[in-house]
Amino acid sequence: MHFVERSDGKGTRPATLRDARKLGLLPSPTSILQCLDKPALTTWKIEMACLAVLTAPRKPGEELDAFVERVLHTERQQDEQAQKARDLGTQLHAAIEAVLTGEQCPKELEPFVMPATEAMKQFGTVQSTEAVVVGDRCAGRLDATFWNGSVTTIVDIKTASNPPIKGSWLEHRLQLSFYAKALDNGGGPLQTANVYIGTKAPGIVVVDIHTDWRETYDRGFKPLLQYWMFANDYDPSAP
Repeated sequence: MHFVERSDGKGTRPATLRDARKLGLLPSPTSILQCLDKPALTTWKIEMACLAVLTAPRKPGEELDAFVERVLHTERQQDEQAQKARDLGTQLHAAIEAVLTGEQCPKELEPFVMPATEAMKQFGTVQSTEAVVVGDRCAGRLDATFWNGSVTTIVDIKTASNPPIKGSWLEHRLQLSFYAKALDNGGGPLQTANVYIGTKAPGIVVVDIHTDWRETYDRGFKPLLQYWMFANDYDPSAP
């Protein structure tokens, strides 16, 4: 439950930990992974903040500290690029889901979407898209699962201006390990895969497959889950 009704009845707002305690909600894998240090993301945020300050017009007589406060904290101009990136990512995810379920892709997104869906054909037949997965004290929505007659592949799609060239980023492997652990019922071999779509130019697709998800879960995601529960004094499985 990412959003809850506002108390004044005027739409919704993001769910909080207080809402989770009240409603017995489960955290998402992305919430758990907020415990991780993300140097690349931090660097990108710094760059966006610098760009915002360098390009924003300064009001006549405005002191430097007041200018920085206004640009970064009041108007939050550095968030504009981040929002554009999120919007594009949402559009591409929706378009890929449409193609995987036999629907049409918006023409303007085809140069990005079609190479990605073509790359995913190596995994076999689509079994599910946007399925809600509930695991140990955690729940999330995975992008797609495929079956090739012998192996199930759990796929998570990511958009990035510069996709990784030496394997998936750690947090993405950890996220997928949760989904694999939650879906592992002994019915057959599972593997996970990140499909990265480059957003700087059409046609850039990077696929990274993982068969070591059990170790990634046991040594990586599970300890983070334990820490998150401890740090937030929250355990939805407790009586």
